Amino acid sequence: MTPQLSPALDVAALRQAFATRRRLHVPGVLAPDSAESIAAALEAFDGWKVSVSAGGEFFELPLKGRVAAEPGKQGWIDAARVDGAEPRMQYIFDTRRLDLEPEDAQPDAVSAVPDFLNGPEFLAFVRGVTGDDRIDFVDAQATRYRPGQVLTGHDDAAEGKNRLYAYVLNLTRDWRADWGGVLAFEGADGHIEAGFVPAFNALNLFAVPMRHAVTQVASFAPRDRLSITGWLRSHQAV
Repeated sequence: MTPQLSPALDVAALRQAFATRRRLHVPGVLAPDSAESIAAALEAFDGWKVSVSAGGEFFELPLKGRVAAEPGKQGWIDAARVDGAEPRMQYIFDTRRLDLEPEDAQPDAVSAVPDFLNGPEFLAFVRGVTGDDRIDFVDAQATRYRPGQVLTGHDDAAEGKNRLYAYVLNLTRDWRADWGGVLAFEGADGHIEAGFVPAFNALNLFAVPMRHAVTQVASFAPRDRLSITGWLRSHQAV
């Protein structure tokens, strides 16, 4: 089933709200049945990879459930640690790279998301909200943050990538702020200027560059933080 946007979205009001801070939390972005089917597929998926760039270690390993699929590799994951003194971006989270799905992969509701994001309905929506007709295409990966996983501060600027805006399509049910996993925006003074708690069927959208992080998911969080993330990009240099 092709995902659908909610028919209740007010693009003009969202555009006005986005213009104030160049970031926005949009609740109820998808039609309810679309959000439910994508979330259920993410919850059932068992082909995640853990992605690590932390403490001087860089690797991506396939998982079976929540442990390394390859014998002898679980020690790599257990030993991965963020270096708190390192100012560069670091991360540990699970990924499903939607642009690199194996040809023999069993399709599910998540498989249809890239085409939806690059379809006329969604592109018209994000161009309308941002007021930016330079948006040509959208890339995407599914992410899963388990307890202890994190993405440290960065601004998403990457030479040659032509990133205009970043987005997070949240598909986590019944999340609480004290479980972490908050999309936190850092002000010029180093304080947290704003934060978006994961909320089911909500889109977070913000301009690039903008410094932000995903705070560490608490050890006591009873579920995983699930989302689809990526950038709204241009074919032209920006």
